[in-house]
Amino acid sequence: MSTRARRAAWLLVAAAIATLDLWTKQLWDYPLTLDGDPWIEGRPLLQTTVFESWLAVRTIWNPGAVWSAPIAPTLLLWATGLAVPIVAVWIFWSPRVRTWETFAKALILGGAIGNFWDRLQFRAVRDWIDVYFGDVNGWHWPTFNVADMALVGGISVLMVMSFLPEKEPEEAA
Repeated sequence: MSTRARRAAWLLVAAAIATLDLWTKQLWDYPLTLDGDPWIEGRPLLQTTVFESWLAVRTIWNPGAVWSAPIAPTLLLWATGLAVPIVAVWIFWSPRVRTWETFAKALILGGAIGNFWDRLQFRAVRDWIDVYFGDVNGWHWPTFNVADMALVGGISVLMVMSFLPEKEPEEAA
């Protein structure tokens, strides 16, 4: 398979991640208003226990950045909008093709596209995976979605790869 075809395949992986993210978000109800409040920031709209004491479906709107950190929505939309094509170019025209590195970039691109779509359409990201320990009202990891998992996974792989030595290309006999 040519280098260009492999890179195109990685772009298809990114598209699959974005599609999976958007599809899973469609499984849950995200009403745009609740008792007249147009944006129910951080308050669960639906909460259903999946595995007692550690996993639930908890739909929330995240208008901020990572872990609902406050940031101007317009700035966040522009930053994400610029990041998506930059990562796509980074995948397609990178001079090196290391499988795990390119896989990580595809995860980042797919996650960025999934969350960018939400920001364009709703001005907030739909989060629904709730991990907690003990009582459902106890310790919680911030609620997240498939795109967030892809972003964190891709960045983690790139970080690990940055510490690993690159293999020298084998010389032709």
